[in-house]
Amino acid sequence: MKKVLVISNMYPSKEHLAYGIFVKNQVEQLEQEGIETLLAVNTNPATGKKTVLLKYLNWAQNFMRIFRANKRNISLTHSHYVFPSGLFSYYLKKRYNIPYIVTAHGGDINKMAKKSGQIRQFTEKILQRADHVIAVGEELATTIETNFHVPNDKISVMSMGIDRTVFKEADNKQHCAVELGMDPKKTNFLFVGNIIREKGVTELVQAFNKVSESIPGQSALYCVGSTKDTNFTSKVKELAKGNVDIHFIEPMPQTELAHYFQAADVFVLPSYIEGLGLVALEAMSCGTPVIASDVGGLHYMLADGAGVLVPPKDEILLQLALENAVKEGIQVNDSRVNELLELHDAKNIIARLKKIYSKYAN
Repeated sequence: MKKVLVISNMYPSKEHLAYGIFVKNQVEQLEQEGIETLLAVNTNPATGKKTVLLKYLNWAQNFMRIFRANKRNISLTHSHYVFPSGLFSYYLKKRYNIPYIVTAHGGDINKMAKKSGQIRQFTEKILQRADHVIAVGEELATTIETNFHVPNDKISVMSMGIDRTVFKEADNKQHCAVELGMDPKKTNFLFVGNIIREKGVTELVQAFNKVSESIPGQSALYCVGSTKDTNFTSKVKELAKGNVDIHFIEPMPQTELAHYFQAADVFVLPSYIEGLGLVALEAMSCGTPVIASDVGGLHYMLADGAGVLVPPKDEILLQLALENAVKEGIQVNDSRVNELLELHDAKNIIARLKKIYSKYAN
């Protein structure tokens, strides 16, 4: 096999460590397994109409430079996010007959494709013309098959995988908590993700405020994530103002982030939409139980006692789940959790991905 051109509209940089980190992780894992890759990626998370147009123009120019310099050495392309990344793969297949794989991550189908009729049409064309489609969760795969008319045998359900050499249980959770400045006598809740409305951060802070009132001094909340919308983040921090047990922490390298997963007593992911919810698996891999919204891939992941599911956007039921965790703790079905961790182990994911590549590569 020649080289795989990986295309993604999200990819981390030194300034933005968490921006599409799962794509970078997979690229590095592929390289370790002997798959040579080329990158045509956007590392700029800036928003705003003019800024987005400019950054995507720069990305497109970079993509063409990389392609022209390596045209003869590309076996296939792999796009992360159907639109806009998949447009590049679609173009190369139409013009040069280069096969492509596209991974749908959730927001591209559940959010981006609904922004306009034109984007939806592009999304459908990209999915239907792809040699193979990867959906990170079961519900997402069903949506792609049903709403975008993609044959079932052309879709694989496959997460981005978890590196269990990084995300693993600590010998002593309390010791980890102390090292990070947490009070091990409290129930320490952890949220990891962008500080945006769709992640349910507003409901989380409001629910935790009520837990702090009903059971004072017994818990703390740590929110690790980057600011994508300054106004929204300011509003969330205003809601948290006065509660000394709520802490906002900037993104960090995954080796450091793993310590927060290890130290926390409960991981909380109250998203409105979620293709899979890889961070929930990372928490579980560190031995930390999960409370999450009953949406998307989380619905399947946390079924059968693997975690606690609550309705999205429901502050009251989220509060009750948090209070119950403080009072009673969370018991999980260990065999189901172990089954999930094995299924989503990065080594197994990469083995499956290599088989797909070999099937379609020129």
